[in-house]
Amino acid sequence: MNDKFFPELARRLKREGIATDPVEKGCLPVLADGRAAVLVLPQGGVAFNADVERGPEADSVYDLTYRLSQEVYEYTEAMASAPPLVAEGLHEGFRVLADFNGIVLAGQELEDDWGYKFATWRRTPDRKAVGSGDYFDGGYYYEAAKLDFACRAGLVDEHRQFTDDQLVELYRCARETLEGEYPMTRERRELLEQAAVQIEDSVNDLDDRVSQSNQWEMEAAEGQTDGGAEMELSP
Repeated sequence: MNDKFFPELARRLKREGIATDPVEKGCLPVLADGRAAVLVLPQGGVAFNADVERGPEADSVYDLTYRLSQEVYEYTEAMASAPPLVAEGLHEGFRVLADFNGIVLAGQELEDDWGYKFATWRRTPDRKAVGSGDYFDGGYYYEAAKLDFACRAGLVDEHRQFTDDQLVELYRCARETLEGEYPMTRERRELLEQAAVQIEDSVNDLDDRVSQSNQWEMEAAEGQTDGGAEMELSP
């Protein structure tokens, strides 16, 4: 096991308002309602503590811990064996996580328990230097850094990617259509249901975002009813 996994996961969980206890018997205890309800295993696995009764809070903590555990284990394990990024004028201690088509994805472990930073660069034609950097401060931007690398390197088509805000509105449209009385074929209904589930699995705080979007729309509608100026919705 790499010795960075548990400290970084505990730091990420703390940022989400979730406390942990010191590592015990090779596992990281994660607290729910003040009890060690969830245990994280050395290689990223997550399990409920059989000695603690489950409940809604424990289930919520488990879901978030599982998602973060998979992500944190991936980048701490990758960083542990990644070679240094050697480039003229670069002195920040970045390590190469991926390199394709002239684009580099690199990570840096920060000092004083500040976690990690990620970046993507384009190599110069002679591969001696890098430029045009996109920076992602904090491990919570790791997934965004990977997507940025994949798009810049041509591994995926950036025009087929959607932001979380766009996905929220697409989800609302899909749900409104499915829950309405619109006539539709079975094939179309199945596609919309699949799309909705896919978005649910992609946007971590989807319920909160949908509620906020609904609230903005209601406020805009009330403003128009009262004869006020049309409200510009936040993106």
